[in-house]
This record gives sequence, structure tokens and C-alpha cells, in this order.
Amino acid sequence: MLNNQEIDSIRAFNRHYTQVLGVLNKRTFDTDLTWPEGRILIEVAVNHLDTPMAVTRALHLDKSYASRTIKRLTDKGILQKTPSTTDSRSIKISLTEHGRAVFEDINQKSNELIKKMIGDLSPVEQEEYFQSIKIINRLLFKKGMD
Repeated sequence: MLNNQEIDSIRAFNRHYTQVLGVLNKRTFDTDLTWPEGRILIEVAVNHLDTPMAVTRALHLDKSYASRTIKRLTDKGILQKTPSTTDSRSIKISLTEHGRAVFEDINQKSNELIKKMIGDLSPVEQEEYFQSIKIINRLLFKKGMD
């Protein structure tokens, strides 16, 4: 088991990484989206989550909080809701054309942030960083990165 000093080092890394990513900023990459709205947008766009329940499960959100956030995204014209063809009690969510454009902007800015963050590293250090992230994903989230 890790000792307290090692745990403190992990916590310090988490605090610093959160700051670098701007997670505590009110808005996502200078948009009018909050971070939770941005995360839902990304889940719908990247992981093709198409129901409020799928979003709720994937992000471990409270159902009512997810519902309110999805409603805000719908009101902003980013998501659209359509009745399910298989279950009249359920709805499907998807990106609007505007939502796709907002996602592309956020995705590009996110890529630029990572490039800037590792830009001063040598190619060898960048590869070492990437391999470290792969290891963290495998160990903590049981996911590989190809």
C-alpha cells in the first residue's frame, strides 16, 4: 500500500492536472457551456450516447441533474430530443447541426490544450508521457489506448 507521502504526490498531481485542464473554470473553452454540459456534449458526440439514462450512467450523474442539464443543452439548440420508436416512455437525444459545430470547436481547443501542455517536451518525453497515460488508463480504468 502507498504511504501518505506517495498519496500526497498523487493528490498534488490531480490538483495540478485539474488546474491545467481548466476544469474548475466556469465555462468550457470560452463557450457558454458549463463543464457538465460540455462533458454531456462530448459523451453524445464521441461515445454516441443517445438516451438521458445512458448519459446518466456513463457520467455517474444524478438523474434529475442530468435531465436538467440535457434540457439546458436542448434549450441552447445543441441537443435535440426525439421520441423513441421502440418505447413511447423514452426519448432519444442527438446533436443538432449547431451542437456538432460546438463539439468540433471544443474538440479542437481540447487538442490544442494537450499539444500546448506537452509542446516543450522532447519527442521521447512526449512518448513517455503517452505511455504513462496508457498505463494509468489500463490500471485504473481497464482501458487500453491504441
